[in-house]
Amino acid sequence: MINILFSFLFLLLSNPSYAFEGLNKDIDIYVDITHVYAPDGTKGTSTPLNILVSNQAQSTGTLEHKLHRIASPKSYTGSIIVYDWSNITLKPGFKKCDYSDAVYCGTINKHWTIQTVVTVGKKFSTITMKMYDEKGIIIAHGSKTSFGKIRWKPQWKLTKVKESGGFGRAKQTEIFEMWPPKMEELPPLLRGMHVHQSMQYLFLSLKKYSLK
Repeated sequence: MINILFSFLFLLLSNPSYAFEGLNKDIDIYVDITHVYAPDGTKGTSTPLNILVSNQAQSTGTLEHKLHRIASPKSYTGSIIVYDWSNITLKPGFKKCDYSDAVYCGTINKHWTIQTVVTVGKKFSTITMKMYDEKGIIIAHGSKTSFGKIRWKPQWKLTKVKESGGFGRAKQTEIFEMWPPKMEELPPLLRGMHVHQSMQYLFLSLKKYSLK
């Protein structure tokens, strides 16, 4: 039994094509429609946000870098193709599926799936991304939070009063009034940089077993 075990380990370490079979794995990724939750609990989506997330996902440099690190000391030699709702049906071998459950459809059409959820609150808003492999397993995640801000707005007024003076000359008097500053609470807005950072965190958190 021990001899068989050592033989298997020797085969695993001495045969690069066996030990690193995932190095040339081609990866297809589908970017799902975003889900946005308002403070009152209602759910919807945002077209500008969908476009922004899809555009960010097209930049796969960070993901390729992470795949090279996972494959080290070898190099990842596969290709990465990113699809979204506009062209997923053009994927080779595509099978019709209800993409309201994109993770399940990923198991049918053999692609990874990026899902984005945005929760909008009165004090802070959060964007969370998860990536699932073709088996429906979470292999990466990333998130970014935007906090609201408090701004103090000065309150003052300068009044100029003109009074008629003697010999046709006018006199001008300035009256300056000031009150305590007014507090303004700015809502937590998600910006493009939050989407970018969340996507980078997503790619960098890719699990090691993703190449299997």
